[in-house]
Parts: sequence; C-alpha cells; structure tokens
Amino acid sequence: MLDRRGFIKYSTGVTGLALLPEAVFADESNKRKQAKYIFKFSSPYKTKDYKVTPHAHLEIKQLIEKHTNNNIYVEIRDNGIDGIGSSLANSVRHGKTNCALISVSNLTPRIPELDILNIPFWSSSPQEYTALCNSPVWQRHVLSKFEKHNYYPLLHYVVGARTATSTRLYGKRIVAPEDFVDVQFRIPGSTSLQVFYRLTKASTQSIGWRLTARTARANRFQALDSSITGLYAGPDGLRNEIGIISEIESVHDGWIALADLAFINALDSKTKAQFLMAWEEIRQAQLLQYENATKFCSNEFKKLGTKIYQLTQHEKNVLSNAFGHERVEWERVKKRLLGEDGMLIFDGMYKAAKG
Repeated sequence: MLDRRGFIKYSTGVTGLALLPEAVFADESNKRKQAKYIFKFSSPYKTKDYKVTPHAHLEIKQLIEKHTNNNIYVEIRDNGIDGIGSSLANSVRHGKTNCALISVSNLTPRIPELDILNIPFWSSSPQEYTALCNSPVWQRHVLSKFEKHNYYPLLHYVVGARTATSTRLYGKRIVAPEDFVDVQFRIPGSTSLQVFYRLTKASTQSIGWRLTARTARANRFQALDSSITGLYAGPDGLRNEIGIISEIESVHDGWIALADLAFINALDSKTKAQFLMAWEEIRQAQLLQYENATKFCSNEFKKLGTKIYQLTQHEKNVLSNAFGHERVEWERVKKRLLGEDGMLIFDGMYKAAKG
C-alpha cells in the first residue's frame, strides 16, 4: 500500500508511476493490469497539498482498492489535468473521467436545487451540513435530480463554512450588518448567494478562482467569502492577500465527489456494493482530514499575521436575523428551487439539518 510520500510521487495515474521506487512501481503496474475496472478520479487540487486541502486523494485510492480487493484500480488525476469547475463537471458527464471533485456552486446552474445550501445561516456547520446531506429529504428532493444528467453523487465533502474576509488592501473587519454595505465582494456563481449579498447591500463581482489573488492585488474587490482552507490553499498565493477573516458561518463551502452514472451501472453487483461501502469509510476519513486541515491553515494564517475573528453567538444571531432563511425575501427562492411546495420541503430540510 502506498504511504503518503509515495502517493505524492505517484501523482497522476500511469504517468506518475515512473516516479515511484521500482518495487512500488511494479506493484502498482500489476494492480492496474489485474484490475477488472479502472476508476479515474479527477481533482482541481494538488495531491501534495493534503495538509491544507481536505481532498482525501490517498484515502479514496486506498479504501476503494481495499474494499474491492483490487478489482477496482484507482487512478488519481490531480491539479486540474481534466479541468476545473464546470469544465470538470462536463468531463464527468461525457465520460472523460469517472469521477471528480467539484464545488457545489459550480453545479448549481445544472442542478439548481443544490443552491438551497447557499441560503445563509441554517446548515453551515459540519454537523448540520452532514446531517442534511445524509437525510432522506435531501435524497428525495435534491440527489434524485442528478441521474438525468448522467451523474451519481458519491460524497458531500466537509470543507468548512464560508467567511466574510477582507483583502489585505481593504483590511477591515466584517462582522455586523452595516459592515457589508457597499463593500465589493468576490462571490462564486450562485443565485442564492447573490440574493444574500443584495440583502446585505454589498456589491458583488463574479471573478474566476484562478484570478482571485491577482485581482485582489489590483484592488478590484474588497472582500471574499471562501472557507479558511479555501483562502489558505487558493491559487497564486491568495493567502498573502488576506486581511481579516471573520468566521460568520453563513453557508457551507461544499464540494461533491461526482461520478459518471454509466461507470457505476457498469460495475458487477458485488463490486458495486463494495465500492459504495468504501465511500462510507472515505466519508469518515475526509472529515478527519478537514479537521486537521482547518487547524493547520488557521495556525499558518496566524504566522502570517492574519487575524481570524470568531463571532459571539449574539453577533451570529444579529446576522441571521438580518439576512437568514426566515426573511420573506427567501420565500420566492425556496419555491423557485424546490417547487410550489418549497416552503414545506425547506422546513423538512431545516429539521433534518438541526437533527
């Protein structure tokens, strides 16, 4: 079995095998040749960044191969080799890769029901998010929508809640409702997040993730809302452009491991059961990696002199009352995303999240 160091050398599938020690190279080559199925897992993140990004590449490889008795060989294709964001979702849909790690926000144009997660202040904590995404109401009203797009959702990653983070050039703490007014926020492509920021009276800009650090240096925006791990691991040295991080815990900055439905359906029944069982163990391993990565990133930010502010419960309540899911402005969003019974369905989701 590959250890962490060997796995980092392994990198991306067959190409990476040449970087391994001879004995491990031979073992990996034999496993691939003898496997009944090849499972290509694509990720925008670098395998070597496991300390700051809870992508669980190694855990996915090891646990799937273990549970299927090497009937499935896992090839990790990292660092955006098959695209990122919406282009990576297309790679899955058209069978270029068998599975990919994709942001929820990148999937909302195709599966708008997912955007219910971006209504703020009701399912942002890891506990709430996990309880919701594993609930029958979520399966019935959201996950059931994936099949028509040739998708099979395997895992909702726990990544951490979104923040209200000022750039280094802006450098102000964003905590109270008035702190948002007229502030230029970089946000992802989510209609629910756009509604949220309209309520705050902030100004929003849609800027590609790869351009975020560059545009921050150019003072093109003043704040962004990524999770702590996202802020630290962001491309092009984004961590150096961060001013003050306020942990407002608005919504969960979630990802999904999204598989090609055709690949899942092609597995024989025994291997399919083993494969899906592996993902239950991957879920627990990924949660631990998230906890470790968040601690690491928080400590590294402190070394950089970046302030991380944890809101009091009163401050969180003030934000929730000002912008949260009970505001009348969200009624139309709930019905648009979940149908005419959207209010009732959302209440069921709320109860699932709160346990």
